[in-house]
Amino acid sequence: MKNLIVLLWMGLLAVFLPADGFSAVKLACLGDSITAGLGVRKEECWVSRAAEALGKKAEVGNFGVSARCLLFKGDRPITREKAYRDALAFQPDILLVGLGTNDSKKVNWSHKEDFVSNYKEVIAEFRKRNPRLKVYCLLPVPSQEARAGGISRECIEKEVIPLIRQAAKSTGSKVIDFNKVMKGRESLLADGVHPNAEGHALMAEHVLLVLKGKAKE
Repeated sequence: MKNLIVLLWMGLLAVFLPADGFSAVKLACLGDSITAGLGVRKEECWVSRAAEALGKKAEVGNFGVSARCLLFKGDRPITREKAYRDALAFQPDILLVGLGTNDSKKVNWSHKEDFVSNYKEVIAEFRKRNPRLKVYCLLPVPSQEARAGGISRECIEKEVIPLIRQAAKSTGSKVIDFNKVMKGRESLLADGVHPNAEGHALMAEHVLLVLKGKAKE
């Protein structure tokens, strides 16, 4: 799998690197604990796997923060975090947004009418700094947690994902479907929410396939 990841990233670089080959692609991953890699070693996270494959040919920034949501009125919006400001300052060429899981909590989803507009505003903020930015919206994994007030798989699949698709379409962004990747592989969600090392490997492989244009969502 590691060799496949390396080959896919080489193809991706051929698409995004300037002709002189000297400027590195800047790829920012903005998200929650799944992006941050909670529950696995740093090198096992899907973001780290991508960074390792790219080496010096690209600069990859992991701006994931555990328990964060996208909704501005939510309990822990990513937009209030230093990681968000750092991601903006990073001025990426490619932005992957992995948010929505924590938005499915009742305390946050009570503001669901703002979800699409908030999502669009986040993308707009990044495009102010780089109008040529390519954006990919990540669809959340099929979480198994269903405690009162907690993450809701039903909300994620029936409400959050359709709204992420709507935000992606209206902003000219693309989608990377982690929900499809992990569906039927729920045993790879170590605590029902966070992927284990094998799950992260599958997610990294799928990200690369989409970026290379080898997988359609």
